[in-house]
Amino acid sequence: MKFQNTDPSTRQTLGTQRIENLVDGVFSIVLTLLVLDIQVPSAASEMDLLGKLWGLREHILSFVISFVVLGTFWYGHTIEFHFIQRSDRIHIGLSLLFLLCIAFIPFSASLIGEDGQFRFAGVVYGLNLLFTAIMRYWHWYYATNGHRLIDPATDPRFILKLRQRFLMVPFACIFAILVSLFNTRIGFLLYVLIPVFYLYRVRGSGIPTSATPQTSDID
Repeated sequence: MKFQNTDPSTRQTLGTQRIENLVDGVFSIVLTLLVLDIQVPSAASEMDLLGKLWGLREHILSFVISFVVLGTFWYGHTIEFHFIQRSDRIHIGLSLLFLLCIAFIPFSASLIGEDGQFRFAGVVYGLNLLFTAIMRYWHWYYATNGHRLIDPATDPRFILKLRQRFLMVPFACIFAILVSLFNTRIGFLLYVLIPVFYLYRVRGSGIPTSATPQTSDID
């Protein structure tokens, strides 16, 4: 007699291990690519070296900010996959779109470092972060809608609060983009505050270390 799976939560689903491995690999490569935009200067004297290092300040600042932003996205992805237990074709597609946005960040960060004085450079960088944040929110929404890919016992309040936290980032990006249209420096500084604000809002939520599904609220 042929066995038939009657559990709708596991029907037509796939594992997540290869997705997690791919995501970690892409993040590690992208984080490394960021620093390649900073070219080591050759100098004839101490003062010449100091002058050329000062000339790299925009590139270095862009690297630091983008590294923190990428680290924040990776942290949010880690939180998601603590709860996501399975995957499907749509989920895989959303994951690839998320990685598409992540892989573009070294280019937009390089644009900021090279031509940060131009408003369009700040807008491109902001749009890159905006689309990345939207994909991250959509990814979590799809996985948790109706407990599609997560443990049915996961507290709906936790799901909702994490959605709200993820949704804050796109709105913060939109605000920074609008500011960049008038003042590129201030807009760039706002991009610094986005990961800081996000991490502050999720303080105390943590990533559970036990096998028991998370049921507590985010602080």
